[in-house]
Amino acid sequence: MEAARKHFRDEIDHLRQGLVEMASVVVGQVERAVDAWERRDVAQAAQVVFDDDLVDERCAALDREVFEIQLLEAPVAGDLRLLHVGLITAVALERVGDLATAIARRVRELPGAGDVGEVRSLIQRMGPRAVGALTESVQALARNDVELADQAVENARRVQGMLDQVLMAVSEAPAQGQTDHTWLASAVLVSRHLERVANNAAEIGGRVRFLVTGEMPAELPA
Repeated sequence: MEAARKHFRDEIDHLRQGLVEMASVVVGQVERAVDAWERRDVAQAAQVVFDDDLVDERCAALDREVFEIQLLEAPVAGDLRLLHVGLITAVALERVGDLATAIARRVRELPGAGDVGEVRSLIQRMGPRAVGALTESVQALARNDVELADQAVENARRVQGMLDQVLMAVSEAPAQGQTDHTWLASAVLVSRHLERVANNAAEIGGRVRFLVTGEMPAELPA
């Protein structure tokens, strides 16, 4: 019996580590996609799109791992909560990977010039904030750290406020021609994708309290 429980704990630890490693891959995808968009780097953007298949495969593997543990082991309540949250996290990370791909696909359509400095500056701050919230939420899950999870949710909500700033700046930008309008339209899409990255971070972070205490959060991100 003791050997069986040790095997089970090893599987649980492996699942946690897999989620952290998957988050690292997805964070890298978002960072490279935003960097490619800012620098109009078509080759790097294409690599992000190509690597999305790897993200999908690893997320599917995490899904299978969760189901296999449920089917083959006898998890207690706390372990069942981890499996539940782990499955939600894997789905959220796959969505973030798709958002990175969506950002990367914008690069090929960018004009050669026409940036609006204020909008660019906002997005340059928005990207790291969204990525940071995602990293914090997954680390909170790995450590059962409710305080860090709450911090991740708060940082994610700040990204939502930054989207409003981008939209305001875009509406007030003195676009000088079709080139500017094309770039601004792309900037709006990128900022919305980053806001969704943050929203998924909040989704993960909001589940950590349930994982640790068994209490469902009063409010989950929309």
